[in-house]
Amino acid sequence: MINILVKLDVKDFDVFDRFEKQASIIMGKYDGRIISAFETERNSDGSGQEVHILEFPSEEAFGKYRKDPALADLAYLREQAISNTSVEVSLRIKDYA
Repeated sequence: MINILVKLDVKDFDVFDRFEKQASIIMGKYDGRIISAFETERNSDGSGQEVHILEFPSEEAFGKYRKDPALADLAYLREQAISNTSVEVSLRIKDYA
């Protein structure tokens, strides 16, 4: 199992929500899921920043998701919604419990 930290600079949260709902369905085809999603900034013009923590069974599954043709078909929405994305993939999951 891997976790992925994604930081997104959002241009338009309304468009972003439309994109993300469809992208999360595609993610499910690869047993991926959004564990947590939260806004860290929202501006009066509808832009801001959001952070996601994703989970996939493997880097291979994450790679397949990113190359999925259905996700590529959403590129126009992604372009309208997001100005920048930062992705960090876990090397090792730690349990401090």
